[in-house]
Amino acid sequence: MLLEIKKKLENLKGKQIKIYVDVGRNKSETYEGYVLNTYKNIWTFKTNTDVKSFGYSDILINNVIISS
Repeated sequence: MLLEIKKKLENLKGKQIKIYVDVGRNKSETYEGYVLNTYKNIWTFKTNTDVKSFGYSDILINNVIISS
């Protein structure tokens, strides 16, 4: 399952996407940007001002939701 997520993220590399991140306590944040790179255990997301990193399991457990 994690390999499938990694492959999908590799296909999204460089494409403009929007992600929704659950930060806990019924709060969420929205970011617009693109997948910067994929590594063995994490992937990075570039916004206009920042670089964020997430694990592939964050997508699996719905802490991060990707919207095109």
